[in-house]
Amino acid sequence: MPTTQPQTTQAPDKPLPGTYVLFRDADRYLAGHPDHTQVCKVLCDSHYLKDKATVQVLATDEVIRYAPVVFMRPLDPAELMHDIDTAPLDALGDGRLMTAAGAWLALQHRQAATEPTAKVLPPGRS
Repeated sequence: MPTTQPQTTQAPDKPLPGTYVLFRDADRYLAGHPDHTQVCKVLCDSHYLKDKATVQVLATDEVIRYAPVVFMRPLDPAELMHDIDTAPLDALGDGRLMTAAGAWLALQHRQAATEPTAKVLPPGRS
């Protein structure tokens, strides 16, 4: 009777410098801290350590050296560009066509204007 081997997860390929990745700080994640997953840019790889890379957190410019590659996922450029690629070119609503960048900016402005900005307090609270 043939035996089956348990499935193992293959280690991800090391992202190249310049690649945008999601990086999860496993210690912060397991401890329940916020901001455990961040968008980063790979600065360089640690040539002598096959499973580590140096990344820069885009939001804070913090540099993380020897970040484990196993906790990185490359960001798909098509996914990042989806919203601008699908923005309506007639976003002004008056029949005039816009550039893709202008349509995306108009769409972002319209969405921001329709989102509620103030929290409503329960009755009797001020």
